[in-house]
Amino acid sequence: MFSQRKTMKFTANYWNNIRRMKREIETADAIVIGAGAGLSTAAGFTYSGERFEKYFSDFIQKYGFSDMYSGGFFPFETPEEHWAYWSRYIYINRYMDVDNGTYQRLFGLVKDKDYFVLTTNVDHQFQKVGFDKHRLFYTQGDYGLFQCSELCCQKTFDNEGIIRKIYNEQNNMPDHTHEYLYFPATKFL
Repeated sequence: MFSQRKTMKFTANYWNNIRRMKREIETADAIVIGAGAGLSTAAGFTYSGERFEKYFSDFIQKYGFSDMYSGGFFPFETPEEHWAYWSRYIYINRYMDVDNGTYQRLFGLVKDKDYFVLTTNVDHQFQKVGFDKHRLFYTQGDYGLFQCSELCCQKTFDNEGIIRKIYNEQNNMPDHTHEYLYFPATKFL
């Protein structure tokens, strides 16, 4: 049905490039990794489709969101609804384990090397698999950290406890009314 010659030629070039890259990594003195959203997507952190529908069906039904990312910019009417969305978003993208081995395989290639990672990913997956946090630069931050909205200090604060609590205590929206069953914001913030 299909020509094997053409396919073999294409895949041969592909595998040759992979072998060459592996040799380069093995012989390199130092490695700089640049990583963006594609790496996390490859690891299973999809922001639309089945995963999005599973965790955000109430927001999809009410607002018609098509993916997690665009929902993050929505001007919610109340702080409770805003934090219900964001706590869920942070929880599933930072604290929930999804990885299919992508980050682990990458770490396995460089763990014994002098490496540095420059990434726009905010999901903490590099550290979860063992990358040294002192060899990471997150240009867009980390979902696991809060910072003061008043810019009164240069500190960041771990948010895992509060995010887990908000996530675990919220309920889905029962219908399309404005009567939410979400937690009171002042209880946590």
